[in-house]
Amino acid sequence: MDAIAILQQLDQECNTWANQHAHSCNLLASLLNITRQREQTLVQLQQQQQQEQQRSVSNTQPASSLVPLTPSSTSKPALVAVKSLLQLIHKQTLEIESVVQQLYDTVAVFQRVVQAMVQLERQVEAAIERIEPSKLLATIRASPPSSSSSLSPSSTPKKSYAFEPSLVETAEIAPLDVLDWVARIRAMYTQELNLKQAQIHPGMTALERFESLADLQRSWGLQKQIDFGLEQEIVERIKAYRRVREFSSRT
Repeated sequence: MDAIAILQQLDQECNTWANQHAHSCNLLASLLNITRQREQTLVQLQQQQQQEQQRSVSNTQPASSLVPLTPSSTSKPALVAVKSLLQLIHKQTLEIESVVQQLYDTVAVFQRVVQAMVQLERQVEAAIERIEPSKLLATIRASPPSSSSSLSPSSTPKKSYAFEPSLVETAEIAPLDVLDWVARIRAMYTQELNLKQAQIHPGMTALERFESLADLQRSWGLQKQIDFGLEQEIVERIKAYRRVREFSSRT
């Protein structure tokens, strides 16, 4: 089993998620902005309609109590304004629906990332099942600490061996460690995916969801279910292995 290749693929999936997450944060910012604009437009429409109603009431009063008004100079501009506001609201609603659909598409990418992690986990499990138990136990006993500093080419292993392994062998990652990393990463991204799927829904297009959208934007960006320290640990371990390989190739 090529542990480094598997961890690199896992890291690539994490990067794919990160890129999509940044895109989704931009989408949420746009959604919040458009929703705020539509809210303001609806207020303007309501005010315009109230003014039109007041004009209608005034026009029904006795002529002796009113200053003569030309109907075309009062009602027509108001109707044009109302029509323009309705068209603007329709446009803003379409924009909101488009952004929400893009968020659904982003969640679909998140789903594919998690599915790829599930496949990686199954791949590692299958590879471990093919390893003889004695060899698997040997990799556990010989597995070095996870800290990348202990894998520096200039460091001296503290543990003594009856048969001293090479520096590259010391830097290699045990299959069970790989499985543990993949399983933990897959689990936390699955939890984050479940949370995000529950947060994206058609009701987001409703005006009364504005405050909830602001809360969603804040919680969405936190990604509380994801331990980025664990991801960094994997990246550092890959870097350490590469440094050891490079050092060994020159000696």
